[in-house]
Amino acid sequence: MKTMKTHLSSTTNTLNRRLTLLLTLVTAVSTLLFSSLSLASGKLDATVDRTQVSLEETFKLTLKYNEQVMFGEPDFSGLEKNFDILGNHRSNKYRSINGRAESWTQWSLTLAPKREGKLLIPSFEYEAVFSEAIEITVKKAPSYNASATNKPVYIETEISKPKAFVQEQLLYTIRLFTSVDLSGLNRGDFAIENALLKQVSENQYQRTIDGKAYGIIEMTYAIFPQQSGTLSIPAHTWDVTIQNRQGYRYDPFLTRGGQRLRLRIDSRDVDVLPKPSNYSGQHWLPASDLRLSQNWSQPATAFKVGEPITRTVSITAKGLMGSQLPPLNLETTQGVKYYPDQPQSEESIGQDGITTVNTQSYAIVPNKPGRFTLPAITLSWWDTHSHRMREASLPVQVIEVAGEITTPIIDEAAELPVNAENAPTPTTDLGVSSIWSLVSAWLALLCLMLATLWWRARRALRQAGGDITLPAKNTPPSDSEKACFNTLKTALKNGQNSAIRAALLPWGQSFCAAHELDHPNSLGQLAALSQPLAQAISQLEAQLYGTDSTQFDAAGLAQAVDALRKQPPRRASQDGVIAPLYHAR
Repeated sequence: MKTMKTHLSSTTNTLNRRLTLLLTLVTAVSTLLFSSLSLASGKLDATVDRTQVSLEETFKLTLKYNEQVMFGEPDFSGLEKNFDILGNHRSNKYRSINGRAESWTQWSLTLAPKREGKLLIPSFEYEAVFSEAIEITVKKAPSYNASATNKPVYIETEISKPKAFVQEQLLYTIRLFTSVDLSGLNRGDFAIENALLKQVSENQYQRTIDGKAYGIIEMTYAIFPQQSGTLSIPAHTWDVTIQNRQGYRYDPFLTRGGQRLRLRIDSRDVDVLPKPSNYSGQHWLPASDLRLSQNWSQPATAFKVGEPITRTVSITAKGLMGSQLPPLNLETTQGVKYYPDQPQSEESIGQDGITTVNTQSYAIVPNKPGRFTLPAITLSWWDTHSHRMREASLPVQVIEVAGEITTPIIDEAAELPVNAENAPTPTTDLGVSSIWSLVSAWLALLCLMLATLWWRARRALRQAGGDITLPAKNTPPSDSEKACFNTLKTALKNGQNSAIRAALLPWGQSFCAAHELDHPNSLGQLAALSQPLAQAISQLEAQLYGTDSTQFDAAGLAQAVDALRKQPPRRASQDGVIAPLYHAR
């Protein structure tokens, strides 16, 4: 008996040393990952209000750093080669949207080009992060109508082209020139029949004309004609008030004194052409540029039977709105199942109009091993510059699948009824999401190692000493489970469903090991612990891989886990196997 106790004590001490070492490793790696995340949080963005200016105009450069800066600034001396710096203003900003706070520092510079041609705004460095360089095209100063430039205030308009195809983007620009101070401006709304109208930019800058300085207010609209024929942009008016010397500098409601002027903007006509007869594409997509791109969550050579890999396909179109882009329907492949996620559409606006990026993600799950060919993806579109049909495409993709034929749990979850209207829309920044996914994956792996070691330790001790148990002071059974639970809790807090799934099984394995329950090798086995847990796991799998969208109740999963931790299921006495309270669905 003494020999057995000595052996058990030695085994216990060895296992305790291993557990302590692994817990130290978990802490060290976690600290390193979160420190790296903190160091990588700084970001410096550079933007301009216009990329094309004339030699006599000014434009605005804005640098945004996503932290508060009280002292110091980037080195702007690199601008002096090509530009005169007429103004530099720093501001600290803060906003809160839906409980999410954001603060940043912004530098706004007014620049004037020194010569014609293509000039480069250099990359700026601040706190070891860098902005992107920006190219500015500087044109020769335009000539003006002498009668117009003799007026203190006047308006001109510009249309990007006199002819366009139906549903093609047109850019309509209105410029107000003033050589005097204005105390009021009322632009008035206008509409265009048989066309969609969207404002895409508003700029203010200065220009010198015949030696006289003018302030310019510029409004640009994107117009999408909806039928062929003549498109008429109607005449409309802008009301301005010239400031008197005793008046206020700016009066948006035109209530102060000053000379009032009504400026008429003449109508403009555009010839709208029908879709060309030689266009054979399934969808009519007139754009200045359209491209397809893709990325994979893992290399296409890493497929295993029953395990999903995400393929994300994006359409980037210049001159098209999100509503004009079609969904991508992938051709089916025998032996491979597709589980599409909710498509995402993002429109950006600027001086060149609208650019849209449509993104569609698919979880690809092979159900047998072998080599499979995923068909090419092709999308026809009309090039509005060259007036010809083009095709954007992604080539055929060959994947190698290893493993044996299995029936994955996601197939069962995908059959659950779903409600697409209640599906949440992801809003997390992609860069932060990928970093959190990496952090969660590493922590989940470490928790899995810890849980496996603990389970083996408990089994070895039961075999060596029968009913003899380890003293609590030597092997605290909750250390591994707590570490894995904290990882799961962090994933739930951040709302990252893939990270939640990655952390769930390691927690379940450490939980079962701590309570001498049967070791679960899959989420299906873990779901047998309770009906609420089984329901939450099914919702999670359906949200990630279902053919439709369903709402995953993260709070429900948290409650199910808390309930199990407060009242663990009892181990069956006859053979140590879990007596399931509920069967997984």
